[in-house]
Amino acid sequence: MKQTLLFLFLFAFSLTVAYSQTSFSDRLSVPASNKEKVDLQIFPNPATDYIGVTKNDVVRKIMVFNLVGRQMKSFEAVDGEKYYVGDLPRGMYLVQLLGTNDQIITTQRVNKR
Repeated sequence: MKQTLLFLFLFAFSLTVAYSQTSFSDRLSVPASNKEKVDLQIFPNPATDYIGVTKNDVVRKIMVFNLVGRQMKSFEAVDGEKYYVGDLPRGMYLVQLLGTNDQIITTQRVNKR
């Protein structure tokens, strides 16, 4: 009886973990048509006051999230522009680059010092 309950618990837990990983990775996935175009870098990393994006002709919006998932900043992307992040606390952030129709192009980690 104990073995059966333990097996059912572990099975349910593994399904929950698999579903949560699948649904999160689906939200961050890039459609096949844009995978060839993704060669974007966020610089400098680690950042102190400003961040920039290389070759930003396909990027329309830049969003900065903390590791909990709370949106900290949002910028309209302009080619050659620097974006001020000096008012953010030190730590690790996820910077999401969005294209047309708010489609996620890429998500990268940035260390803020």
